[in-house]
Amino acid sequence: MDKGLVSYGLDASGNRQFETSELMRAYGALTAVAQPDTAEMAHVGTPEPWDVLLAELQALRIEVQELRTAVLLIEHKPERPPKVASTEPQTPAGPTTWASLFNTLDE
Repeated sequence: MDKGLVSYGLDASGNRQFETSELMRAYGALTAVAQPDTAEMAHVGTPEPWDVLLAELQALRIEVQELRTAVLLIEHKPERPPKVASTEPQTPAGPTTWASLFNTLDE
């Protein structure tokens, strides 16, 4: 750039921008990357993506099962034991009111 081999423009932030055709004119045609295995080499020693995903999936399945169990415990409402019907007629202990009659019917 200092020698004038490559021309460039400036963007709004003052950063230099090059046209690809300008780089090709000065340095020749673009070639493939010299080390195509660079991406693989950068991840040496890291777990395979499937192993990580499978471990996460197993953890999520365990958590879902625990949540289902918790919901069932929250929703569990034991039934009331059935009342044993007595054969003796029931007589009200005090004065009969509409409220006491309705309560008797509800039982």
